[in-house]
Amino acid sequence: MEGPTNPSDNSSFFSSDDTLFGWDPTPGIVSVWASRAGKAWVWQRIGDRVRCTRATFRPWLFATSLDDLAHLGSALQPQQDEAMVSYRTLDGLDGSYRYLLSARDGRMLERALLDGASQRLNRRITSLSALGDTYYRVGPVEQYLMSTGRVFFRGMAITGALNRCWRQPPPKSPRVAQ
Repeated sequence: MEGPTNPSDNSSFFSSDDTLFGWDPTPGIVSVWASRAGKAWVWQRIGDRVRCTRATFRPWLFATSLDDLAHLGSALQPQQDEAMVSYRTLDGLDGSYRYLLSARDGRMLERALLDGASQRLNRRITSLSALGDTYYRVGPVEQYLMSTGRVFFRGMAITGALNRCWRQPPPKSPRVAQ
């Protein structure tokens, strides 16, 4: 994939697909720290200054079934952002990641899943990874960025060494004597 031919104007290149390049227009995000509790700190460059703001988001993960949340009863709600735990059914075959689970607090969601899996399997489960491919999640920073549609460096010029790397192929590596 080649970079834009005019590096000072890369906005049309990067905004052609909102799904891939984000739909939120917030410019200048240079860093994000987020927690499984659903809290995020966003550093944004505005001119010569950097501003840090706090944000909240609903931590999420994909699941192959809702079995491990059955013990929540009516606390588990379909597509309710206000609910403590909610789910959205996605297209897909049985056994695929058909459910998008979200919660006010990702730590609470994980505890609920572990409690439900422990009940279902009649043994103590202490980690989602112990359940194989039943669940899939990315880190909190990625969850925040994906759920908000925000991206790093929107509207920022690519300059200096980064610009040279973008426009030029990497140097050939020297041969290693055998």
